[in-house]
Amino acid sequence: MLVIASTISRELPPHDTKPPKFDKERIQHPMKYKNLIIEDAHPPAQASEINLLEEMLKKQLPNDYKSFLRSCNGGYLDYDILLEVGKTSAEYLSFSTLYPLSCEDEWESNPFELNQAKQQADFPNVGVLPIGGDGGSSVLYLDLRNGGQVVASVSGLPQWTGLRQESSLVLVANSFNEYLNKLTILDETIKHHIENFLVSEETVASTLEWFDSIGPQWRGKFGALWNEYVPFKQV
Repeated sequence: MLVIASTISRELPPHDTKPPKFDKERIQHPMKYKNLIIEDAHPPAQASEINLLEEMLKKQLPNDYKSFLRSCNGGYLDYDILLEVGKTSAEYLSFSTLYPLSCEDEWESNPFELNQAKQQADFPNVGVLPIGGDGGSSVLYLDLRNGGQVVASVSGLPQWTGLRQESSLVLVANSFNEYLNKLTILDETIKHHIENFLVSEETVASTLEWFDSIGPQWRGKFGALWNEYVPFKQV
């Protein structure tokens, strides 16, 4: 049963007390992890940092998530995932920021985000870790009480959007690796990018790597459009 809190909200600390963003030296070039492109990756998490986080959680982190921390340690992933956000509706969402592990009490890193979550009266004391966000108030969690499932607290949207208005807690994947395997790039994103990106040898190479990270199927759908905009690098 998915229970994290009756109402999950993620609020910024007061302006004058907001800690600085995680500012360790970032890895400047994009990394690949499980064939996905990860930008703004961080130096690998140290064993002492992982141990401290596990002590706070009172649970062991799953091996797949620890492998991610030891490799990329958070970063920006420009992908989407299809979630069932209501009884009869599904929607693509993007939790593009995955939090790094830092023991320097930095905003959008752990254990800072875990401590923030624990300030909510009904947040579990054991085994639930915020691991990412959508840039707004929706948050991705690792629920160690249920074997390392990935769940999301999805915030409702204004009525005028025509989308879900009620907040909900959604099962995303049964493991962190399964979550990564479900990530994709929307067709409309691919089309818009092809039609609008600044074409150069460098941007063409990076775009091909990004598109191909979800498989070759985009070439069948958008190959003609690509060849029109990028005549010197046909697909």
